[in-house]
Order: sequence, then structure tokens, then C-alpha cells
Amino acid sequence: MANFDYSINADSAIKIYDNQGAYNTLLEMMNCKEQLTVRFYSGKDNIPCAWIESKHIAGFKYQLKTSSFHSLLNYLCKGAVEDFDKNPAEFDTIKEGEDFQLKVMEMLITLGKTIQFVPTFRERTETISGILPCFKGKIMFRIKRTEEVLNYLRENNQIL
Repeated sequence: MANFDYSINADSAIKIYDNQGAYNTLLEMMNCKEQLTVRFYSGKDNIPCAWIESKHIAGFKYQLKTSSFHSLLNYLCKGAVEDFDKNPAEFDTIKEGEDFQLKVMEMLITLGKTIQFVPTFRERTETISGILPCFKGKIMFRIKRTEEVLNYLRENNQIL
């Protein structure tokens, strides 16, 4: 009887995410004028990501850079479709420990968007949930509930 071999080929251990495939899927969804549901978050190694899904396509991750982020928001708000990512394998990074979702929410509030939040008395104590309806979909938020976030939302007339 032979002993089990625990060694592994280093090349097969690490897989690179297929962001090109995610981009192609997103572009096809946009060309079909689908209503998208988008959630933003920070991925591994401080990579800003969007979780994108629709009625016909299951959710998938798309790693963002500044230009693709702006084009995605442009599609959601105005329905504009463009070939916006010439090299989807490239992506930007954010500062370590930065909450990308929170920064996106703050940016949208600064632009004058009104996010519909679940009443805080109905929400679980550790999170605040909100939704921003757009022309071609919606952006969903689930933010960690802190006194700082609550004060920010109250100051900007987002919650009572």
C-alpha cells in the first residue's frame, strides 16, 4: 500500500479571477437593457468590487477600477451603454481597512441622491439597510451600524 501524497502543484493552487468574463457578462446585460441589482464591497487585497445580478442572471463579482465604476453608475442612472473597460484584468485598489460600500453611499448622498433606508427600529441592531432605486436597476446597501454612521445619515436627512 502506498502513502497518500499531500504535495500540491503551486500553479494549480492559486486561481486568478476571470474579470474579463464578468465584464463580458455585464456588458451583455447592459446591451439587453436589463434591470441590475448592484451591491458594492471590498474584496481581497483591498480591491473594490460590485456584486451584480438581474432577473435572468445569477449574481457575480466584478472587480472595479475608477472608469468602470463611473460607467456602471452611468448605466444605472441614465441607461447609457458603452464599451467602458478596455482591460478588465486591471483594477484599482482602495486604502487598507476602507469601507468601499460606505464611501459609495456617502458619495451618492453628497450628489443629492435619497437612499430609502429600512426604519432603524425594524432593522437588526448591527446593520442599516438601504436601497437606491435607479433608472436601470437599484443599488443595495448593508452598512455596519455605528453611532458615527447614524449621525451622518441624520445630518444629511436620510433617516429620522
